[in-house]
Amino acid sequence: MASQPRAPYRARFWGVRGSTPTPTAENLRYGGNTSCLELELSPSRRLIFDAGTGIRLLGNQLSESASEPDIRIFLTHYHHDHIQGLPFFRPLYWPGCRLTFHGHRPPGLTLQETLERIVSPPFFPATLAESPSVRRFMEVGIHPIAIDDLTVTPVPLNHPQRATGYRVDGDGRSFLYATDHEPGNAAADAALCAAAKGVGVLIVDAHFTPEEHERHRGWGHSTWRAAAELAREARAGRLILFHHHPHHSDEEMDRIVAAARTVFPTTDAAREGMEFDL
Repeated sequence: MASQPRAPYRARFWGVRGSTPTPTAENLRYGGNTSCLELELSPSRRLIFDAGTGIRLLGNQLSESASEPDIRIFLTHYHHDHIQGLPFFRPLYWPGCRLTFHGHRPPGLTLQETLERIVSPPFFPATLAESPSVRRFMEVGIHPIAIDDLTVTPVPLNHPQRATGYRVDGDGRSFLYATDHEPGNAAADAALCAAAKGVGVLIVDAHFTPEEHERHRGWGHSTWRAAAELAREARAGRLILFHHHPHHSDEEMDRIVAAARTVFPTTDAAREGMEFDL
């Protein structure tokens, strides 16, 4: 007897902004917290992608009373806007909470050393080693990671000091989380295009407008046009623009979405609280 398809997992954006938080009135509709995406597998188990300031809000919604909380955090890289919420993530301080950190090995340090340096004086008053949670550190390379019925595949991105995207597949559904990538590196562009092929939901860096990018080449970010062209070439099901520039107001984001839809009609821009199914 064939097994029945499982109920979809829920994915939710908790932070969508790039570079720095923008807690201002002109950003309220899309949101001003930095990068964080949650995939809930069960009330006690979830995958989290990046630990920008959005992870603080996510942590505030989680319950310490959940049975054996088990959380995996996949980090794209270690620039401030992708890790600055980590010291304020409540589950870090729950006794017995299992936290597994996934990320590439930065030059000269292990993943564990990198995160312990971030959560320590003089940058933070306490140390990561003092927290009562149970922590594991798993450095990613090119090999897929199996988690239940899901496969998480790392994807190399073109960004200063390196970045890693993640494609998640399971039960015939998929999404690709690929923020912080600048087109122009042939190997990284090919890897990203291959990873995006046929993906259900493509979440991709659209930090700059094409005009802004001309003045910021080498900064490691893409444009709405490049994102839309990638989605079209990859035949993605849906495009979600991500890592919004801190200077882009809600009105500017509306204009960016409208422009991107002329290239790839099923385009949206990520907003805090936006959800999709996997």
